[in-house]
Amino acid sequence: MSEPPVPTARYEAYSHEAMAAEVERDNDPVAAGETGARWEELAKRLHESTADLAALVASSEENWGGRAGDAARAAVGRAAQWLSHSAAVSASVGGAVGAQAEAAARARADMPPPVTYDPAAMIRDAASSGNVLVLAGLADEMAARRAEAEAARQKAIDVLRTRDAALRGHVPADTFADPPTLGPA
Repeated sequence: MSEPPVPTARYEAYSHEAMAAEVERDNDPVAAGETGARWEELAKRLHESTADLAALVASSEENWGGRAGDAARAAVGRAAQWLSHSAAVSASVGGAVGAQAEAAARARADMPPPVTYDPAAMIRDAASSGNVLVLAGLADEMAARRAEAEAARQKAIDVLRTRDAALRGHVPADTFADPPTLGPA
C-alpha cells in the first residue's frame, strides 16, 4: 500500500477564525465513533464466518473425499482466508476511525478561541473614552493584545498540525484484497 498523503495545508496563511472553523467543520466525534463501531462489528461477524467456514472444511473431510471434496475444501479455504484478512482490515478500519475521531475531538477541545486585535477600534475606543490615562496606556495595551492574539494564533496552528499528523498516523496500513475465485485454482 502506498503511504497516506502528507498534509500540505499552510496554516500560517489562515486567519485564526478560519482555523477555529476548520476544527468545527464536519467534526462529529459521536457519528465517527458509531461508524468505527460498525466497522468493528463487521470484523466480529467476519471472524465468526471464518470460524464457521473452518468448521465446515473440517467436518467435510470425513464425509466427502476425493478430488471434488479436496477442490471444495480448497475453494472454501480460499474464502476463509479472504474473510480472515477482511476481518482484520475491518477491525483496523474501525480502530482507525475511532482514533481519528479522538484526534479530531482533541483538536476541537484544544483550539484556543480567537483573540480580537483591531488597532483602529482600540484607538477609537481610547479616544472616545475621554480618559487621558487610557490614551497614555494605549501603546502598551495594543502591544499586549497583539501578543495575546499572535500567541493564540500560533497555538491554533500547532493544534491543526498535531491533528493532521494524528489523522495521517491512524490511516490503516492494510487494504481489502479482491475476493478469491472459488472455482478451480
